[in-house]
Amino acid sequence: MPSGYYENDMPNCGICGRKLRPLYKNKDWKSRAYHVTCWKNMVNDIANYNRVAYSKYGHVKRVADMPLEEAKKQDKFVVEFD
Repeated sequence: MPSGYYENDMPNCGICGRKLRPLYKNKDWKSRAYHVTCWKNMVNDIANYNRVAYSKYGHVKRVADMPLEEAKKQDKFVVEFD
């Protein structure tokens, strides 16, 4: 539970863009850049990135530098290894 009210001089959250509240119970509240909930969600997304990358962040699976649906239509394609 936040311990302060919204203030005009507080920065915006770096993830969601809403105003931060001061957290007077913690000593590092002046240097915070994210809401605690936003930070936890981001860490959870990183831990489960292979599951959320395609649905939440709009990434496209690629094969041989082509989107997967386009690659399935190809008869042949070349994969190069460096």
